[in-house]
Amino acid sequence: MRIPLPFQIGQQAVFLALGMALSASAGELKVGTVNMMKLLSGFHEKKAAEAEEKVELASIDAAYRERVDAIKAVEEELGKKKNEFNDPSLAEKKRKEIAASHQELAATRSVLIKEGEEFLQRQRRALNQKMVGMINDIRTKVETAVSDHAATLDVNLVFDESGLTSSRTPFLIYSRNTVDLTDAVLEKLNKDAPSPVTVKGSGGAKPQGESPK
Repeated sequence: MRIPLPFQIGQQAVFLALGMALSASAGELKVGTVNMMKLLSGFHEKKAAEAEEKVELASIDAAYRERVDAIKAVEEELGKKKNEFNDPSLAEKKRKEIAASHQELAATRSVLIKEGEEFLQRQRRALNQKMVGMINDIRTKVETAVSDHAATLDVNLVFDESGLTSSRTPFLIYSRNTVDLTDAVLEKLNKDAPSPVTVKGSGGAKPQGESPK
């Protein structure tokens, strides 16, 4: 799931913030910058959320494939019934029985198709809503970490160098002598990250998922 760029600020809001900061600092403005996209993509909770989403999507797809297989099985039976019905040597009574069975199978197929489509839509919608909530919580944690770290520095404003204006142009084009908070904030965000899982083999332990060389 892609995260939209945060802090897409209009020009009026920018000028207001600059004016307030200049007034508070008696004209001496000290600016900090941060790359919010780098923080969001590098935050271990964001990576964990993406991994969880991938697992759940695979589970949904597997369950949906089971439903597709069931539909295919019914369609195979429909094909057999059609062939039996077209047998010219078939007695009329038997033909009627086959026609009734074919009709029941066709109705079952329609029900299975509808149920499968509704299942897929329902599961994906629920997962999307879950991910939106998780990503919003993660973004709030990142923004709070930036604010908390900025409060420890001698800066009046912090700009997101990865953000875009409403016209989809880079918000921060140039700055001189600014303080970049990105790496320091990312280190704080990941200080409690779980240790990578390792697996032991003949070549010793290595991080799980690492490609053999």
